[in-house]
Amino acid sequence: MRAQLSLTFVAVAGLGGVAAAGDEDKPGEDATVEVAHSYRGVAQDYLVLPSGGELTAQMRFITADALLEGERLKFTDLALFGLAGRWSLFSKLELSASVELLPKQPATTDEKPWQSVGATLRSPLGRQVALALSGGGGHLLAHSGMWTRESLSIEWKKPIHDILAFDIEAGVNGLGLAAKDTTSSTAFLTEVSLRTNALFHEPSGHWGGWLGLTYAVPVQASGRDPTTEMPIDPQPRLNFHAGTVVSLVQNWDLFLDFAIVDRGDHANRATELPILDGGFDQQQVVFGVTRHIRTSTHDTTEDDRTIQLGSL
Repeated sequence: MRAQLSLTFVAVAGLGGVAAAGDEDKPGEDATVEVAHSYRGVAQDYLVLPSGGELTAQMRFITADALLEGERLKFTDLALFGLAGRWSLFSKLELSASVELLPKQPATTDEKPWQSVGATLRSPLGRQVALALSGGGGHLLAHSGMWTRESLSIEWKKPIHDILAFDIEAGVNGLGLAAKDTTSSTAFLTEVSLRTNALFHEPSGHWGGWLGLTYAVPVQASGRDPTTEMPIDPQPRLNFHAGTVVSLVQNWDLFLDFAIVDRGDHANRATELPILDGGFDQQQVVFGVTRHIRTSTHDTTEDDRTIQLGSL
């Protein structure tokens, strides 16, 4: 299983080079796919962090008709707290890392306090094109095993108007399920995905919003789910998300995101995954705040001082 994961990661990495810079950035999908992007990129119109860095804290509320074989999840029954940081190197490479903790869960579950970690590299291919390589891992639901993932995606943004742009991202995602005991079942699946977003922002850069759809198709699946011993049977997925970000002051953003995450059929356990974030059909509401860090006074231009928004 480890060899298969390594070979897949090398194959995926071989499809492209460096990540990208450009105009507009958008929020991420479920955490099993990638680390979320900078939300200010929507309001301020860039793809890769131009300079400095940022720290983000967010609370993700998850609701669902059922937690795999458990009861229905109501709002505030389950919440994930995430911390993320990103830093720009020479305006050509953005490094980011994140961790998600579990501060709130139903009384009927006993999941681990920390759930997942992830990291992403992004760097310019052009002003309107970006390539990103990411990976991460976390705990399986009600099991001592782990999940791991790797992905490669290329993103293209097309400005339509001063306040509107379309953003398209295509990628390859690999996801593995493994138990600590190597004699237990393991599984691996590969998906190709296409994400489209309509991005809105007002000219001064104080506000941004987005509407998006993601379609993912499994192209390879093998092995058994370690938590059920059933052969995995992934299905095509269609996700929806919408959100907004407000940047009224220079160094702080507030954002809200809502997502409908599709993953299999609840009537067929083999089509779902034993992962808390995105492993089964669910709805997510995210509230968050971002603190921007400037590397020097040279990061602030005259336009930045006027609109209280600028390079980070």
